[in-house]
Order: sequence, then C-alpha cells, then structure tokens
Amino acid sequence: MTRINESECEAAGLDPKEVKRIASGLSRYAKQAEKLGICIFGGSGAGSLMVNDGEPGRLVVADIDGDFDGGNGACQEDENGLLRGEC
Repeated sequence: MTRINESECEAAGLDPKEVKRIASGLSRYAKQAEKLGICIFGGSGAGSLMVNDGEPGRLVVADIDGDFDGGNGACQEDENGLLRGEC
C-alpha cells in the first residue's frame, strides 16, 4: 500500500498529489518486478535491477536512471513530528 506523508510533502514544498502519482507508479513497478524475481537496488546514486540466480552475487539485469539511495531505510520523527530518513 502506498502511503503519502502530506505534512512532509508540504514541508519539502512538494504537491502531495504529484508525490502520490510517482509513489504509486513506483510501487506498481516494484510489485511487477517482485513477481519476476527482480530486486530493485539503489546505492551511491545509481540504480539497478538484480536477480538472484543462486550463484554468488546477484545478476544485474538492468541499470536504471534516477537518484537512488540504498541505505537501510531507517527513519524517525524529528522534533517537529516530521518523518526523516537516515542522515
């Protein structure tokens, strides 16, 4: 389920409707990838699609454009109650 954090969108100066459109599209594609056994990986500003074929290291089946961060996904609320990712 895609969930939009409206307060955080507004704090970032973003239109929550536009963020929802992007998030929903990414979620839809991620589900399609998962059905095919594809992992969407991001790190160091680059993205890739990977498949675990049972051998050491996943096969990189595609490189993808965009701004990707592959951190551990930790987040917490700041003193203003806004959800913030790892620093």
